[in-house]
Amino acid sequence: MSPIRFLEKCILIIVLWGLCSLISLEGLPVSKRSISEVQLMHNVREHKQVLNRQDWLQLKLNNILIPTMNDSQKEQKGKDDGSSIRRLRKGESASWI
Repeated sequence: MSPIRFLEKCILIIVLWGLCSLISLEGLPVSKRSISEVQLMHNVREHKQVLNRQDWLQLKLNNILIPTMNDSQKEQKGKDDGSSIRRLRKGESASWI
């Protein structure tokens, strides 16, 4: 076997071994993360989820129409009803029983 052919085979084996090792490392982190990095990533993800929920809730609340009554409308309604609501004092019992 000639030395050139042996050298070509060695180079081919090294190149193939390098390619196979790169394929097996694909998708794996280059270095392990420390616990503080993992905790930070968890906190960031949790914070993003909270913001997404708040945005969703804000959109839902914007779609709800709440009728408002000003003071004059409240007074008119109370006069038209004829019924008035008053709070009971301490020790006072309801007379409607």
